Amino acid sequence: MSYRGRGRGGFHNSFGGGVGGGTNQQNNNRANFGHHSQQQQIDAFTNSNQFPVEIMGWSGASSSECINFISRKCKVVVQNYSVDSNTGILKGYVKNEQQANLLLNWSGVKFAGQSLRFIKGTSNQASTTTSSSSTIETITQFLKTRYNPEIKMLNLSNVKQDPALNTHGFFSSVSITAKFFPALFKVANDLSLEVISIDLSNNELSELNQLVSLPQSFPKLQNLSFQNNQFNRIKVFETWKNKLNNLRELIIFDNPIVININTPQDINNLKLEFMKLFPRLVVLNGEILRDEPKLNMNLTFPFDSNSMFFENDDSRNLATNFLANFFKLWDSNRGDLMILYQNESQFSMQVDTSHPYLIDSNNSTDFGNYLSNSRNLTRVSGMNSRMNKLAIGQEAIFKSFQQLPKTQHELINKPNLFSVECYKFPSNNLNGLIITIHGIFEEIGQPELEQSNNNIPSGPRSRYIPQNKHKRHPLSKKCFDRTFTVIPDLQGSMIVASDLLLIRPYTSENAWEKSKEQPNITTQPQPVNTPSPAQQANIPSIENLPLEIKNNLSPMNQEILVKILIETKLTIQYALMLCEQSNWNYQLCMDNFKNSVASLPREAFV
Repeated sequence: MSYRGRGRGGFHNSFGGGVGGGTNQQNNNRANFGHHSQQQQIDAFTNSNQFPVEIMGWSGASSSECINFISRKCKVVVQNYSVDSNTGILKGYVKNEQQANLLLNWSGVKFAGQSLRFIKGTSNQASTTTSSSSTIETITQFLKTRYNPEIKMLNLSNVKQDPALNTHGFFSSVSITAKFFPALFKVANDLSLEVISIDLSNNELSELNQLVSLPQSFPKLQNLSFQNNQFNRIKVFETWKNKLNNLRELIIFDNPIVININTPQDINNLKLEFMKLFPRLVVLNGEILRDEPKLNMNLTFPFDSNSMFFENDDSRNLATNFLANFFKLWDSNRGDLMILYQNESQFSMQVDTSHPYLIDSNNSTDFGNYLSNSRNLTRVSGMNSRMNKLAIGQEAIFKSFQQLPKTQHELINKPNLFSVECYKFPSNNLNGLIITIHGIFEEIGQPELEQSNNNIPSGPRSRYIPQNKHKRHPLSKKCFDRTFTVIPDLQGSMIVASDLLLIRPYTSENAWEKSKEQPNITTQPQPVNTPSPAQQANIPSIENLPLEIKNNLSPMNQEILVKILIETKLTIQYALMLCEQSNWNYQLCMDNFKNSVASLPREAFV
């Protein structure tokens, strides 16, 4: 099996007829700073061809030999040179007038048996502004001849052999050549060319340094050809990882990366690596890699539930695609999610254990994998603790992800278990979205990293709060709420600015179903059931406290103990233990109870 050869369908057919693709529309708004950076590439190109000079007395050798001599001897680079056929004068450009004056000082230097003479150009050459306009105009005309609007294809094959570009010196030096593609992408952006196919074959490319801005310039790109270039490492393409999210077909024939493959195993590894880099890649060198309809289904979240709210169709498409891809990676490889987070991104997790199911039923949900890093602001009052539990930046966020159990979300198979709401937040420039999803997940594995217990309050060892940090906590189903604040980036992908995860005990799978029609409820006043004398005797009160306990407590502590008994439904032994370990501080008693209620035995309750 080999990748060598041509005519296997796919790319060429796609270029001929234009691939339909069936992908969702991306948000095409782009930040101004991206365009500004590309404009600098054009300005840099123009400034390199700015000031005209004329050279006479060079005819004893070739023009290129004369230019090389000037570079070595005078330390001035003359670019975009040409010979005037009428006068025989060698004309070219230097960067600025200072370099032109420097050349004037070298007039009389000997070359090939003759004396060179330099003068400032007097021809009607372009000034800085005119030169810039000329550069843009040249690239614009080039694009018009290379763009096919019917099939939305841009042919950038073998650009160095284009006569018009060579006449204007676009490839006269390595530094100028490096600026060509960024300048071209900038002009293409300004022309609003809709491109789904690009041919970059025969351009002697070995790196993507010149093509860094391609994904943001052509976010809808589906077909790309790099045939007959010099790529020899798969690592080169990692620059574009998760950036060309619509790329369907890739051609890399006649590159060392393919030519040097010797075994079927190497071929399979190459396929797998490209599929990891480009999530929608279906065809590689004319060979179909995977089932496209099934792939599209897996990358789309089929929201069928009625419990959904989207501000408009655009927000629906962005939110559903984001959530489908996010939770697929969350359940399989959380490291791949880091591309969505930036240095300023934030993540925090909190646990809500104060659910009636925990007290009023036999539910035995264990939150041990979450409690130590829970950032529930109603229970974590210390500023240092609050900040320590907030993950900022990719490294801290990934570490927090690794401290959470491995999970499985049935988004595709059971969309009725989830509810989503999505709306834009007020900002004229960012076009950001707030996406909130509620639902159920199942824990399927222990965390990759052992959670830190640094956030447990310091003090004497408590028998009430679990201390065994090496305990493997049982896995179970749980409910969750997760709120993302996301911003579309220049490539049409998402940047997660804020990620808030709330973990709750599992209740049922009927949360989002429409409730059955209820019978009419009478508004007649209902009789008040007065507790019997026996029931009244069981209600905690100071009078009901055992005498040996009352004798050892102050009146204030007796009141606190009674309030704890009523609020927590603990037995008097466990309530007394809780109060002692909380220094008889009512608020601290309630905080410690909520943090440890999931780990208490059943006999701790009345």
